[in-house]
Amino acid sequence: MDLIYATIVNEWQEALKNKKHPFRYFTLATVGFNSTPRLRTVVLRAIDKDLNMMIYTDRRSKKVTHITENTKVSMLFFNVEKQLQVTVKGRASLIKDPMVIKRMWESLPQASKSEYTAEQMPGTEISDPSVIEYLKHDHFFGAVQLYPERIEYLRLGSPRHVRVEFRKNNGSWEGTYIVP
Repeated sequence: MDLIYATIVNEWQEALKNKKHPFRYFTLATVGFNSTPRLRTVVLRAIDKDLNMMIYTDRRSKKVTHITENTKVSMLFFNVEKQLQVTVKGRASLIKDPMVIKRMWESLPQASKSEYTAEQMPGTEISDPSVIEYLKHDHFFGAVQLYPERIEYLRLGSPRHVRVEFRKNNGSWEGTYIVP
């Protein structure tokens, strides 16, 4: 069980170091006001010793609206080469401290900043990508903290699949094998 937990943590740590690692980009699911699940691909930006993760976002995006209305989220990580799937259920919150956001913004590479400076909000209909207007002195950069509560590990393989569920209990993760 400890080896499986260490494998999950190692995959996430590698994803932070290696931009081509399959766990760097993952699927985040939220539920909006109409109870319809929404999925989108996001980028893992940070993870701490408690496995709390961070992603960046445009503050005007639907995911921000959804998280404000319902903090429950699910995440899906998949490494096709290793046939390894990790799903996470937890909660999310927006980082609201302006000084923290300012430090993150300033640490972003200049080339990445345009992702958060479009004058039009995400999801706005446009006639062509070339018509997007970018702000020069303002931005809509935001960050979301993800707090895992349950982690499921599934390794597909022969002679059998292996599935483990980890639950957070008094600050530490406890695992149990479950039927795949």
